[in-house]
Amino acid sequence: MSLDGKIATRTGDSQWITGPDARARVQQMRKELDGIMVGIGTALADDPQLTARDDHGDPLPTNLQPLRIVVDSDARTPVGARMLSQPGRTLIATAAGADPARSAALQDAGADVLSFPGADGRVNLTALMEHLGRQGVVSVLVEGGGRVLGALLDASLMDKVAVFLGPMLIGGAAARSPVEGDGATTMAEVSRLERITMEAIGPDWLITGYPIRGGD
Repeated sequence: MSLDGKIATRTGDSQWITGPDARARVQQMRKELDGIMVGIGTALADDPQLTARDDHGDPLPTNLQPLRIVVDSDARTPVGARMLSQPGRTLIATAAGADPARSAALQDAGADVLSFPGADGRVNLTALMEHLGRQGVVSVLVEGGGRVLGALLDASLMDKVAVFLGPMLIGGAAARSPVEGDGATTMAEVSRLERITMEAIGPDWLITGYPIRGGD
C-alpha cells in the first residue's frame, strides 16, 4: 500500500505501488506457502494468475504451485479467468446463494467449487479455513482485497501480517484501503501487533508482525 494507506487510486488503478524487488519477495512467499487467497473483487478487477513463478517469470510446475482460493459468494468468477488456465488447482469458495449454473460452468472450466454458507449470505471463512486445514493447506497468503482482509480480521483469522509500503501518496476519499470489514469500534478493540520487524526492500518497506491474541 501507499504511505497514506491506499491500495489503488479512486479509479482502481494499482500497478504498481511497490517496485520489482517487493514483487519478487511476494513471489518467494508464494513458493513457500500452501495457498494463495483473494476475494472476488480482486479476481474481477485484476484477473490475476495467482501463480508461483521462476526467476524468468514462468509458472512453476503444477506440483509446486500453491492452491489458488477465491472467496466468491455468488460464483461470479469468469470461466475465462486467467488463473483457470494456469498450472495447479483453483478452489472457488461460494455461499448458499451461488447460482448452480455458474458453479457448474466453473467446474467445467477446471475449478473446484465448494459451498461454505454463512449466516449473512457470504462465505463462512472459519468453515473455509477448517476445510483447508483438513486438506493439508495450513499456510495461506491472503493477498486481498480489502473486503476479504477485513472479514478475516473481524473473524480473528489472521495469524501474521506483512505490509509492503511504497513511498508515495495516492490520496482520495474514494481510493480503496487495504483492510475494510466492520473494524474496531474503539481503540481498545483494535488488533495490535507484536514481534515487529521492518526491512527495506529496494525503495519500499516490508513491515511484519503478529496479532496479539487475548490470553496468549
